[in-house]
Amino acid sequence: MKTIRNETDRSSLIERVNKLTSDETPLWGKMNVNQMISHLVQGGITVRGEMPDKSTFTSRTFIKPLILYVLPMPKEVKVSGILISRLMAAKPLEFEADRGRLIDLMNKLSGLPVNSDCQYHPMFGKMSAKEWALIVHKHIDHHLKQFGV
Repeated sequence: MKTIRNETDRSSLIERVNKLTSDETPLWGKMNVNQMISHLVQGGITVRGEMPDKSTFTSRTFIKPLILYVLPMPKEVKVSGILISRLMAAKPLEFEADRGRLIDLMNKLSGLPVNSDCQYHPMFGKMSAKEWALIVHKHIDHHLKQFGV
């Protein structure tokens, strides 16, 4: 499994992030490239921030391992109202500034100790630093594919 904890995997993502331009158009979805980068920054902040645990037994026990280890991240996923409001509250900065913030977050998150006290994922509940590193890689990869990089 690819993870931002692995330097090669993380470097590959960073290289792809650096290929993005501010005028990219998505292959699917409604976000423009600036909103997507801001969304990924907010996702990285969530690992250490506060999000309510809206997970269920089914999402923690069955969906979480499928998304983390088996299935690709699905396109056009309905995002919770809480996440939408956070995204809207966090207006995108200038493209280059947000890109820099994303790369900084990737590097910081990659170095979280395995026993780090991470926050709950809104859908998957309590997650370890290792699990967060997997989902962050998968999430960033998903959105880079959305923009053809």
